[in-house]
Amino acid sequence: MKMKSVGNQTTKAIIRGILYAVIVSLALVLFFAFLILMTGMPAGFIKPGTQIIKVLSIFWGTVVALRHIEKRGWMFGALVGLLYTVVIFFIFSILDKDFGITSGLVADGLFACAIGAISAMIVRTLRARTV
Repeated sequence: MKMKSVGNQTTKAIIRGILYAVIVSLALVLFFAFLILMTGMPAGFIKPGTQIIKVLSIFWGTVVALRHIEKRGWMFGALVGLLYTVVIFFIFSILDKDFGITSGLVADGLFACAIGAISAMIVRTLRARTV
């Protein structure tokens, strides 16, 4: 019985982290689009800007998820990153009306896993130093 509640708490923490990451990502994308529109920024800034938005969103989602997860933070951080990529893919595919799965999506998923795992390691290290 206790094992089920721990798993349930972990699942809720991961879902909460993904939701926060998606919300942060959507807000930053809107801000970035507005910034591009107002400044006439060259197209070369779009790809780096979206990568920065992904990193910030996954980092924040991992921070939120790890508030309620004690062990294997790197693994759950990677899971937050991967599931964030899946959710964002579906959201933007619906908006774009194109569900094309490409090698770029696989690369984004691997990138997101790495960012999530690294974010979890950073969060754990910072928390260990403040305690």
